[in-house]
Amino acid sequence: MKTKFISILILGLCLISVIVGMLSLSNQQQAKKTCPSPPKTALFQKISGGSSKIALITLQGAITYNMKSSFLGDLNSAESALKALKKAKKDKTVKGVIFRINSPGGTVAMSQEIYDSIIKLRKEKPIVVSMADVAASGGYYVASAADRIYANPGTVTGSIGVIMETINASGLLTEKLGIDSEIIKSGKYKDIGNIYRPLKPDERELLNNLINNAYDQFLNAIKQGRVERKDGYKLKKVDLNLDNLLKYADGRVFTGEQAIEYGFVDDLGGLTQAKEGVKQMAKEKFSSISDDISVVDYNRPSGFGELLFQIFNNTRPGVESFESLLPLSRKNPRLPLYIWE
Repeated sequence: MKTKFISILILGLCLISVIVGMLSLSNQQQAKKTCPSPPKTALFQKISGGSSKIALITLQGAITYNMKSSFLGDLNSAESALKALKKAKKDKTVKGVIFRINSPGGTVAMSQEIYDSIIKLRKEKPIVVSMADVAASGGYYVASAADRIYANPGTVTGSIGVIMETINASGLLTEKLGIDSEIIKSGKYKDIGNIYRPLKPDERELLNNLINNAYDQFLNAIKQGRVERKDGYKLKKVDLNLDNLLKYADGRVFTGEQAIEYGFVDDLGGLTQAKEGVKQMAKEKFSSISDDISVVDYNRPSGFGELLFQIFNNTRPGVESFESLLPLSRKNPRLPLYIWE
């Protein structure tokens, strides 16, 4: 009953916001016909969001598609971060981007979508990554697309590799409980990874080839993003050579301090250092940038959208489902992952 009331309340507020917006637009159009527009001062532009800014985009948690998210969504999810990156690329008032990552990685395809968006964005405006506690596996995959990477000395990163997990429960299900399965399939490999039996040698080879192909894609992405990186920015950078990439891309994790030594990040520091770095790069890219350019939380909705989010966030149940507590590999068996668990 409480949930139904909250849903009706939110929908009602949405309807009111639409009506208010339409009335406001109508009034603005009428005012334009009768009165000339006042000059847009620097203060007006800053208040209205029309001035230049640095966008802070946050990625928190597993990099994966969340098919069960609410209509308001998780503001720091991979999907929200991807939308924000695409929006920042089109937004002419955004002169630089800080991409804040706190993630152990995730699925291959979603990591690749975010990586591609960062590569496209950095061709037009500077983007730096700020690593928080963890930016491993898929977290490092997407980070490698940025112009510069900042990590704290104790940040856990690396874990360059691919993992796939299957379960062989034949000993329990078939031998002890007497449960068997009857599989009707169109091809010999259609039930590969079936939990009722162990993998056959040819099946293991097939999956190994799949994993190695996804791993090669990972290496090629880092080569493009960092080994072959070329730009004219004066901001400090550390070159990653191919030998080091191949040496340390064996699934191991390392700290931010070690990552500097190996060439996987450019400088040590947190969000403050990342802000200073991207501002310096933005000034080089765009001559009109001032020293006091603002940094805005680009994930977060503004105005009425923020009010709706606060209402929903404060009223939704706080109990997590059992499925949400499972590791990503358990929720996505037989799927190649860029994940550190």
